[in-house]
Amino acid sequence: MIRRPMVILTALSATLAIGGLACRRSEPPPKIEFVPGQFVSAKKCGACHKDIYRAWRQSLHAAATEDPIFRKSYEDALELTHGQAKRLCLTCHAPTVVVTGDYDLTQPVTREGINCDFCHSLKGTDFSQPQSPFVLDVGATKYGPVPDAASTGHQVAYSPFHTTALHCAGCHQYRNAHGVELLSTYAEWEQYTERGGTKTCQQCHMPQVLANIVDPKVKRVEGAFVNLHLMPGGHSRDQLVKSLRLRIMEMTRTPKGLRVKVKVKNVGAGHMVPTGSPTRKVILNLDVSTGSGRRFHADRLYQRIVLDERGRPIRKDSRMFTEARRIERDTRLAPGEERIEEFLLPVPASENAKVTATLTYFYSPHDRPETETRIDFMTETKQLLARWERQP
Repeated sequence: MIRRPMVILTALSATLAIGGLACRRSEPPPKIEFVPGQFVSAKKCGACHKDIYRAWRQSLHAAATEDPIFRKSYEDALELTHGQAKRLCLTCHAPTVVVTGDYDLTQPVTREGINCDFCHSLKGTDFSQPQSPFVLDVGATKYGPVPDAASTGHQVAYSPFHTTALHCAGCHQYRNAHGVELLSTYAEWEQYTERGGTKTCQQCHMPQVLANIVDPKVKRVEGAFVNLHLMPGGHSRDQLVKSLRLRIMEMTRTPKGLRVKVKVKNVGAGHMVPTGSPTRKVILNLDVSTGSGRRFHADRLYQRIVLDERGRPIRKDSRMFTEARRIERDTRLAPGEERIEEFLLPVPASENAKVTATLTYFYSPHDRPETETRIDFMTETKQLLARWERQP
């Protein structure tokens, strides 16, 4: 099983806030040559923006081309499509290719995945150009969300666009050539706002922490609130815990067995849970054990079932984005949605019962155990005594 790196945000925030605040004099920033139409390596950005760079290096955005799960899906997709999947996959996993054309990943900047210069060269998202929805200005001006930003290393421009969900939409909204909407996070967020939701992607996935925007050796500053560039998402236990609530509501003995009602609610996500690739799912597991050692199990799945042209479920990311023809079923949890799940298990009334409900995030992009991600992120347990009956 491949384990994703996990980082405790509070510890990272503290680390980001440390470093050189008592610096007495500034040093000139490293000389960087900006050429129109050419992206700059994130390493060069990190020479001045050390704290931000360190956080980004730990993110899945930085690993977008090197992540072993992606690499396996990408290699399989290339084989299935005779190389045609390059443009489809790399447009978002190495988006600098839309300008450089480096679809063979020969340039180091391409292998940086979703890097600093790409995001800070974005000026808009244009859904009328589905093959490349990015509006870019690649050069000496870097765009960002700080209104009064100034730099001696490059030109800067305030970009309200960088504070909006639309900034993320170019890669988190995708409809394939057959018209199947496989990535719908942005559309889900729009529905959330139509129902009164106010949070943006950045507020949940790039919360502000105290850090140095620029290395104090380069510019004397005493820290500021900076958007955390770890950008935790669907594989983050912390994000999952913030998203859902779980409660065993009722346990009732009946002539047919033990009836259990469990409440699951999407309380924190401004999109469906889970979101992203349809190979992701959340599972509600209900387990009952008795005093005599008997065990009973039932579950509910929150997921999308996607079918190919022959009506067969697709279980691999390498086939999902090119072969999907329709979505058969969608049982995911919408923002604010509450479900009461009812189970009936043949548990004898004469036995004590321990009832445990668990929420599990499960990602199986290749339908192979060695590349599965499984996170048990929430659980509740209750006890139920045996029913005592008077003997005649």
